[in-house]
Amino acid sequence: MDWDDLRIFLAVARAGTVSEAARQLGLDHSTVSRRLANLEGRLAIRLFDRAGRRLAINAAGERLMRTAERLESTLLSDLAVLEAMQGSRVGTVRIGVPEGLGVGYLAGRIGMLAEAYPEIALELVALPQNYSLAAREVDIAITLDRPEFGNIAVRKLTDYVLQFFGTETYFARRGRPADTAELSTHRLCGYIPQLLYTPLLDYLVFEGRRLDPAIKSTSVVAHVEMVRGGAVLGMLPAFMCAGQAELLPILRQARITRSYWLTVHDDLRGVERIRIISDALVQMARQDRALFLPG
Repeated sequence: MDWDDLRIFLAVARAGTVSEAARQLGLDHSTVSRRLANLEGRLAIRLFDRAGRRLAINAAGERLMRTAERLESTLLSDLAVLEAMQGSRVGTVRIGVPEGLGVGYLAGRIGMLAEAYPEIALELVALPQNYSLAAREVDIAITLDRPEFGNIAVRKLTDYVLQFFGTETYFARRGRPADTAELSTHRLCGYIPQLLYTPLLDYLVFEGRRLDPAIKSTSVVAHVEMVRGGAVLGMLPAFMCAGQAELLPILRQARITRSYWLTVHDDLRGVERIRIISDALVQMARQDRALFLPG
């Protein structure tokens, strides 16, 4: 069996559509469709149920997918050993991070990391979502939830503090809350509950009461700008507000702490460039501990 056909099959199975798989693989739509049809023809079995443009993998496809993933895992592990034998660091490392950490912290520092390791091409994916290492979406995943399952290596990147912030403009118009009990009378920004990608972002609950934000967004970067605009208060990561004099912390008693976790698939732990960047990210966060956990 042609491994390239299996590689294309895996991409389609993970993406759910031929067009998205083609985009990820850098191939044209017709090539992916033809290779998938050839694979099904050689096996004399359908691997997907067609529903419009989307493909729903069936029982036979699921079985082949598990086999293909075992082959992929073996191939990646063996390639990592070969690269280690050669001392090679050349290649790409894709880092998937939550939006706040990616935009509010890593984006301003990843250039220094790239300069330190010019032979490694860095890709930063900063979105409000979790990332799948099993589906090879990223090489390094940083998440709010601590992963508990899978063939993965997990370590804590850092804890970080969230606190309510406001501006003098807001305080002049609506006053400054003295305690959390007063928050229900103030205008807040927050997440859209139905679109939370992790329950760890559901933190506007105090003394058993859930606060209802006046303005909602899926983006913590948008929350920062909403607070900066002077019309609302918001619970924001302290590291995203550092150095922004107009964002003033309030209600220290309402501080909460969350954690970021760095995860790598076991297949890639031996890849030198991934080990280097993982260690560098942990060291960077350790050096900036005061930024994440201000006094």
